[in-house]
Amino acid sequence: MHRMKQARIAILIGAIICCGIMFFTLRSRSANEDALPVGRAELMLYCGAGIRPAADALIEAFEARHRIKINTTYAGGGRLLGEIATLQTGDLFMPGAEWYVDRAIEKGLAIRETKRIVAFFVPVIFVRKGNPHNIASLQDLTRKGLRLGFGDERSCAVGKKTLRILEKNDIPYSDVKANVLYKSGTVNELGLAIQLENVDAVILWDANARHFAEHGQVVAIPKEQNVLSPIPAVVLKSSRHPAAAGKFIDFITSDEGRGIFSERGYSVSAPSDKQHASD
Repeated sequence: MHRMKQARIAILIGAIICCGIMFFTLRSRSANEDALPVGRAELMLYCGAGIRPAADALIEAFEARHRIKINTTYAGGGRLLGEIATLQTGDLFMPGAEWYVDRAIEKGLAIRETKRIVAFFVPVIFVRKGNPHNIASLQDLTRKGLRLGFGDERSCAVGKKTLRILEKNDIPYSDVKANVLYKSGTVNELGLAIQLENVDAVILWDANARHFAEHGQVVAIPKEQNVLSPIPAVVLKSSRHPAAAGKFIDFITSDEGRGIFSERGYSVSAPSDKQHASD
């Protein structure tokens, strides 16, 4: 009887061990199929401040689908590029203009083959509610006495694009310089300047103007005068989890990801009759 009891115990222990082996084998196989590191991977995303409304929603949806956490730093593209070059850490870079990603690739900080265009920014003139100064065109920005806010071209994408728009329309910066009372480090600060009535007009992205619609209104820039800004995403060479980072780019360029961009007012394709430049 004693031996039979020992045999039963041995069989029970063996069954438990077999079940455990099967469990961990299946778990390991699932992890391999997902091409993810064991456990919860963490990625660092450097993201343009103007993309935040969409990026927050994209990250939430992505984290719910994958065992991957996204930590994010939001700032102007120039500042982010400087941090990437200095810190040599992080996994993903998504600024508001291609210029910054292309510089990152040239400097050996990003993987060229992973670069994707995820959406487009459309610059607009944004004026105070009611448009008290009757601003109707880019040329109107040269009128004396206006208070303008521009993005700082050294630190944010919309600032660089504003200068390109003036150049394209043969408006020398010297003609508006006296009116530019404020230069922002991020595009969102331009909308806030309108909200606080610190300026009469700014040039910012259409998607960001929508978030300040209660305080201002859009004056569209005609398509032949405008310069669109493609929003790129790329995997950084410093990434410890490049496969997981690639999954995030695949997600934000999928139908679901493009839908999230669209729901928050971002253009996911460039209309064929609009011009855009990559710098």
